[in-house]
Amino acid sequence: MISMSVLEILSEKFPVGDINLFVINLILAIIWLGVGIILGKFAGFVLRKGVEKANIQRSVRNSFVELIITVVKWSIYILFISIALEQLDIPELTNWITSVLVVIPALVGALILIAVGFSISIYLRDLIEESGILGCKILSMIFFYFVLYVFMVYAVKTALISQNKTTVDMIILILTGIVSASVAWWHVKNKEK
Repeated sequence: MISMSVLEILSEKFPVGDINLFVINLILAIIWLGVGIILGKFAGFVLRKGVEKANIQRSVRNSFVELIITVVKWSIYILFISIALEQLDIPELTNWITSVLVVIPALVGALILIAVGFSISIYLRDLIEESGILGCKILSMIFFYFVLYVFMVYAVKTALISQNKTTVDMIILILTGIVSASVAWWHVKNKEK
């Protein structure tokens, strides 16, 4: 009967050369995590005070401001989690968690691109409609969908940064077809009413 202790199983899965070096690296990793938490909270505090001083809540919803502050704080946390994992120098664990942590900033970046693209497309649509030129309604909708499409393509590429280029391009082509058909169907259905 073979029995292994938990320590033996862990040391087999995550080999550690020198236990003293590992303990020192573990302490340094915990320090890095502490520094990251402190810096994240400090950045959130500074951003909140900056928003209050600039009186940004008048023009932007408070939930959007909180979203931006949360994104900045978590970006700092993720950076320091990654640094702490590198400090531990356990290749299997570090590689796996780093691959997971890459996805989070990519998704946040994609969401920011979508929000910026939507804001710019609405601004251009309203600007063209207010100009009063011939065919301004159609032209404004063309600009609206084109700018939104460009930002959506870049958002998908950002969100799927860890995938290979061919897969991402195929996903973009499929999504382009689906969204184009949906928008066309929606406009036709609304014209009938």
